Amino acid sequence: MSATGFGARAVLALTGISYRQLDYWARTGLVGSSIRQAAGRGSRRVYSFADLVALRVVSQLRAEGVSVQTIRRAVKWLRSHADEPLATLALTAQGKKVFALTDDPAKLIEATAEGQVVLAISVRNVARHLERGVTEISAPREVMVKVRGRAFRAVLTPDLETGGYTVEVPELPGCRTEGDDIAEVKRMTKDAIEAWLSVDERPKSRSRTRTG
Repeated sequence: MSATGFGARAVLALTGISYRQLDYWARTGLVGSSIRQAAGRGSRRVYSFADLVALRVVSQLRAEGVSVQTIRRAVKWLRSHADEPLATLALTAQGKKVFALTDDPAKLIEATAEGQVVLAISVRNVARHLERGVTEISAPREVMVKVRGRAFRAVLTPDLETGGYTVEVPELPGCRTEGDDIAEVKRMTKDAIEAWLSVDERPKSRSRTRTG
């Protein structure tokens, strides 16, 4: 932005504040004219563009119902602790408090409480994070179980309510079991497959006996 200064008339037109506010804020040191200050009757204040931004910030805080005293405390703290001028800071107001935004979107600095750090938690983001976590931990996984020299694919589905897994062997209809952990799952699955194969063999043996 150009370094050209702004007189009172331009400042009022650009910021929408009254001359009374402009004069009061300058005399009390809330927001002054950084290019040239008034030095007696007939002299003019000259404001920089950064001053205009600061004036608009203060004006908006006032519109939100924040008192001049509260803004003054916030500005005093910010000027003492922030590297950036008031015109470049991102501020927000809630009730009688003024917060300065930081580079970390999860943190705010409460300028009206001597720099107390406030955590800003996004419930929506927390919910989304949890939803992703639920999707991940509830996703079925597969293990290979070897029985009688043959590999069987077992599908493990986590039980989020009681813990452990329910297991199904797709190749063997109705072959299901459960287990608290992977080691037990493999052991129980081997037993279930063995039992399924044993039951499946019985009718075939009887059929061959009758035929003979």
